[in-house]
Amino acid sequence: MGTAAGRIDRDKVFSALADGNRRRIIELLHERDSTLLELTGSFSISFQALSKHIRILEDARVLTKRKQGKYRVLSLNRASLKQSLEWISYYSNFWHQSFDKLENLIDRADESNK
Repeated sequence: MGTAAGRIDRDKVFSALADGNRRRIIELLHERDSTLLELTGSFSISFQALSKHIRILEDARVLTKRKQGKYRVLSLNRASLKQSLEWISYYSNFWHQSFDKLENLIDRADESNK
């Protein structure tokens, strides 16, 4: 399920998503592109701490920066999140199918015990 490079990127994405502040940044960027300065009003952490979270998300390729005039605009990289969601979905389907098989097995055992 993917190349070694893909797993490394996915590891970085999952690591980046492990922090509540970074998930909140993603939620805000899902609504609209923003500058770092625009995002600061939504957090009770320092500008430096927010910058560190942005760097982690950028390193995981969850967000991108582009220069717009004198500002750097942050955008959500949906493709990065989509790859991780596909990975989760693959294993989610596996477990659902496994539980369905187990439930059928239990139902058959219950019926034969009646």
